[in-house]
Amino acid sequence: MKNRFVVFGAAFVYFCACAEEKKTTETLSFEEAVVAAYNSNKGWKANQTEKKSAEEDLFRAKMMFLPSVNGRISSTRSRVEGVSTQDTIFGTNTQRGTSKSTDTRFGVSVSQNLFSGLTTINRIRASDNSLKATNAKLKFEEQKLIVNVLDAYTSVWVGRQKIVALKKKEENLRKTMDSKNTSLEAGAGTPSEVAEAKANYSKAVYERIQAETELFTAEANFEKLTGLKPTEKNIELPDLSLQLPENLDKLVARAMAANCSILSGKFAERAEFDKLRVAKGALVPSCNLALNADRSLQKQKYNNSNSNFSATLTVDVPLFSNDPSQGNAYSAVEIANQHALKAKFTAEDTVLEVKKECVDNWNKYISAGAMIKACRSAVKSGEVSTESNLEENAMGTKSNTEILVKENQLLDARIDLANSRRQRIVSLMTIMALSGDLSLQTLFKKK
Repeated sequence: MKNRFVVFGAAFVYFCACAEEKKTTETLSFEEAVVAAYNSNKGWKANQTEKKSAEEDLFRAKMMFLPSVNGRISSTRSRVEGVSTQDTIFGTNTQRGTSKSTDTRFGVSVSQNLFSGLTTINRIRASDNSLKATNAKLKFEEQKLIVNVLDAYTSVWVGRQKIVALKKKEENLRKTMDSKNTSLEAGAGTPSEVAEAKANYSKAVYERIQAETELFTAEANFEKLTGLKPTEKNIELPDLSLQLPENLDKLVARAMAANCSILSGKFAERAEFDKLRVAKGALVPSCNLALNADRSLQKQKYNNSNSNFSATLTVDVPLFSNDPSQGNAYSAVEIANQHALKAKFTAEDTVLEVKKECVDNWNKYISAGAMIKACRSAVKSGEVSTESNLEENAMGTKSNTEILVKENQLLDARIDLANSRRQRIVSLMTIMALSGDLSLQTLFKKK
C-alpha cells in the first residue's frame, strides 16, 4: 500500500504542477503565430515586392503604345570680323567690319511607332502573364508560410511533450538501475541485469538530450518565422476543422485546377513564349512616324524669325541587327527560345511534383489517423495495465521494477500519440495548400 500511495502521490503533485503552470503561463495560439508571421516575416515581405515590380512592369509595357515626345532648345552666338579691299582710281580702299548674330531655336519632336511585328502587344501579354504568375507564386508563398508556421508550432508542442515523458522515463530507468544494483549487492541479481539496466538508462539520457536539442531548434525556427519567443508561453495543439476532398482522385483533380505552384508555372510559361514573340519582332520590318516642329529666332541688324515643320515616315528593314542593350537579334531569339523551353519543362515538372505531394500527404494523413487510433488504444491499455500493476504491487505480487517498465511503455505510447497527432494536422494543412484552398481567411473564418 505504501508504494501505491507513493506513486499516486507523485502523479498528483506532477499534474498539480502542470495545472499551476497552465494557470500562470500565457498561451500562444496558432492564429496569433500566423498573424505575427504575416506582419514580421522578412521572407514574406520580400515576396510581396515581386508583385509590385510585376505590376509596374505591366504599366510600363502599356505605356509603349504612347509616342515619345522630346523638347529641345539651343542658342548660338556668333561674331564675324572681316576686311575687304577694293582698288579704285584713287587708290586702294580698305574697309573693316564686324557682324554679330544670335540664333535661338525652340523645337518639339514626336516619334510614334506604327508597326513593329506586334512587339508592343506581345510585351503587354508577357507582362500580364508574368503578373499572373507572380500573384500565383505569392499565394503559394502565403500557403507555404502558413504550413511552415504550423510545422514549427507543432514541433515546439510535440518537443515539450516528449521532454516531459522522456524525463519521467529517465527517472524510472534510473530507479530501475538503482534497484538492480541493490539486488546485485544483496546477491539476488546478476551483473548482466545491472549492465542492461545501465544501458537502458544511458539510452534514456541520450534520448532526453536529443529531444531537448530538437526543441531548441524548433523554438529557434519558430522565432525566425514569427518573431515571437515561445520559451515563456504555453503552446497547445490547434484544433482545425477543414473540409478535405472526399478521396485522393478528387484531391489530385482539385490540385491540377487550383494549385498555386502549378498556376504560377503555367503563367510563367506563357510569359516566356510571349517574350519569344517579342524577340522575333525585332526581325520584322518596322514603321515609324516622326513629327518635328521648331522655331528659329535670329537677332542681327534686322531681327527675323522662321518656323519649320516636318513629318517623316520611315520603314526599317532589319538585315543584320545589333542592339546595344540586347545584342544580336538572332541570338536574342535563340536565348528567348531556350528560356521558353525551360519554363515549359519546369511547369510540367511542377505538375508531376504536385501529384507526388498529393499522394504522399494523403497517405500520411490516412496513416496518421490510423496511428492515432492505435496509439490511443495503446495509451488506454497502458493506463489500465499500470493501474492493475499498482493493485498487484500493493498485494505484493508485482515488483516496483515491473511497474516502472509498464509505465515506460505507457510513456512511449504517449510520445507516439503526440507524434501521430502532429503528423496528421501537418498533413491536413499541406493537403489544403496543395488543393489551393488554404489562406488566412479560410483558415480562421468565423463560424
